[in-house]
Amino acid sequence: MVQSSRISCPFIVHGEKRTGMHELLSAWTDRKGLALIGATALLYVLVLVPFNQLALTFAGISIRPAAALPVVLGILFGPAAAWGCGIGNVAGDLSGSWSPMSVFGFLVNFLLPYLSYLFWHRLVKGRVARVNFRTVGSYLLVAFVVTLACMGLLAACGTIFFGRPFWSKFISYFGNNIFWAVTAGTVLFWLSIGPAVRKGLVYGKEWTEKSTTAVP
Repeated sequence: MVQSSRISCPFIVHGEKRTGMHELLSAWTDRKGLALIGATALLYVLVLVPFNQLALTFAGISIRPAAALPVVLGILFGPAAAWGCGIGNVAGDLSGSWSPMSVFGFLVNFLLPYLSYLFWHRLVKGRVARVNFRTVGSYLLVAFVVTLACMGLLAACGTIFFGRPFWSKFISYFGNNIFWAVTAGTVLFWLSIGPAVRKGLVYGKEWTEKSTTAVP
């Protein structure tokens, strides 16, 4: 068992844990948080940019493998992943797909990992993080609910501010993101959750408050 005391807590200031918005801001003042923000942004850009440049589509929907990353990275890195994915998405858009919607793209790519992190810990509260089908089932539920909400928000922003058709955009956004989150994202989650927890390579207040066990 990996006790919570063995996972470093980056959000301790004068003996008190920072929560909520302070947790998000604290990632910028913590060495580990900064490293994970940079690593997340870089990984997101490396996966996102090549497909933005190729502009591959299937049935009129852009092929976006980077959509496999936000939920998994959000669960593992919490606030650091939120900043990293948001920044990475902006950098990816600057490579050739920038538009006014990119502002809302940042917002959604920020919320997607952070809400995944919060929902995951509420869902598995009181349970150990074992690599088994129950844990993967929890991941899939988190991916579905959070992706549904965030893609609905993105489509709504397009409709409200730019007059884009809501349902066609929502179906496109949600279908693309949930496909990658369920397929490649599930594999990535299965392979990464155990080693990450065992080695303390997780980040955020929620992780530090829990005892977790990972099966080798």
